[in-house]
Amino acid sequence: MRWLPAIILGLLCSLACKREPPPDGVLSQAEMVKALKSLYIAEEHVSRFGLKPDSARKYFKRLEARLFEQMEIDNETFERSFDYYVRHPDEWEEVYSALVDTLNLEEQRFSLPVVE
Repeated sequence: MRWLPAIILGLLCSLACKREPPPDGVLSQAEMVKALKSLYIAEEHVSRFGLKPDSARKYFKRLEARLFEQMEIDNETFERSFDYYVRHPDEWEEVYSALVDTLNLEEQRFSLPVVE
């Protein structure tokens, strides 16, 4: 019975501390992870070409535009979302952690030998 007040207080705090979704015009955490993953892979792809920095930047910008078009977002939405998450460190940490986990899973998926 001594733990009952602590448990009730903990439940009330967890209910009161529920995080609100991001404001309108900001990507959800899952969408942000997807966008960052795509951009990271595109950037890695461009870096492997050995292009001069100016050419690489131009090529990456075209890839970025195509990726945003496929994800049905625009550059302004991505930048607004990026700024939002960077200004909310707890949420940014969740996004970044999910991104790292996703990239690690991708790497494992492509580096595992195929068993027939």
